[in-house]
Amino acid sequence: MSGQEIPKITDPKALTGVYKKRGAFDKQRKTLLENFKSSETHSNLLLKLKLMVESKVKNNPDILMKNKGKMAALIQGEIMSEHNSKDSTSLLSIVDKDIQEKIIDSPEFHELLRKELKEVKRREEGITDEEFNRILEEEHQQEQQKKAQLQKDKEIHNSDKERSSYRPNKVTKAPRFKYNSVNTSRNSSTNKEGNSSGNSSTSAGSTNEAPKKGFHLMY
Repeated sequence: MSGQEIPKITDPKALTGVYKKRGAFDKQRKTLLENFKSSETHSNLLLKLKLMVESKVKNNPDILMKNKGKMAALIQGEIMSEHNSKDSTSLLSIVDKDIQEKIIDSPEFHELLRKELKEVKRREEGITDEEFNRILEEEHQQEQQKKAQLQKDKEIHNSDKERSSYRPNKVTKAPRFKYNSVNTSRNSSTNKEGNSSGNSSTSAGSTNEAPKKGFHLMY
């Protein structure tokens, strides 16, 4: 057996199975339950449950005459009805929120699970402490490089975004007038008016001089 190479665990499901088989899953579940029982959330939950039972007994005192099984079923039905009403302060909503914050969305808990899974994998594959520490160091360096690259990409993206959003104020130029064409038009109009006046004067002068011409011819 010592000369045989121990197969490596590459399947995540297989690693999860080993994790449960070694009792690590049950141990972690008990730890989470103990932490919940000692939390403020658990105290608030018990207080809210107590108030709910007291209110139900006050509205229907006959409930105390029922056996514990029926009474528990009534309380459970009340809890489910409250939860189905989408009330954010319901008992189950309080529990769901606590699980979401402390387990599902908790980076610390995720890191803890990763360490435990790595330890289980190390033992199953017979990896020495020296080799295991070397692997952890390589993973740490890769993680740091990944974070640095993400930060660099983020800075480049923000820089490009700022440049694209920056637009210099557009200077409005005064309209250009073609003074030469305007003057030419004006001169043309003036010349036309002058010629018209000249022609009119000439015509009038010709009319006035005709009789004089005729008068001299008569004598």
